[in-house]
Amino acid sequence: MQSSNNPVAHVLQSSAANQRVEVVIEPHEGTERVALRYSTWVDGLGWCSQKTIRLDGEQLDDLHRAITVARQRLNRRRAEAGQLAEPPRVIQLPTLA
Repeated sequence: MQSSNNPVAHVLQSSAANQRVEVVIEPHEGTERVALRYSTWVDGLGWCSQKTIRLDGEQLDDLHRAITVARQRLNRRRAEAGQLAEPPRVIQLPTLA
C-alpha cells in the first residue's frame, strides 16, 4: 500500500520504444492532483521528462471528455476513409485507496 505522501505512477508505453507517458497521482496542498509526464529515451541519459501537465479533479474530467470526443471523431474519419479501426486497448490506471 502506498502512503499518501508518495506519488503513485503508472507508465503508459507508446508504440514507439523511445517515448512514454507517466500518469502520476501526487499530493498538492492537502489534496491530490494528476500529473501527465511525457518522456523520451536518450541514449546515455535514460528517460528524460519533456513535458508535464498537472490537473486537478475537475480539469481531469474535462480532459477525459475532450479526449473521448477527439477519439470518436478520429475513428469516424478513419471509418469514412475505409481504414480499419484498431481494437480498443484497456489501460489500467492507478486506483485510489
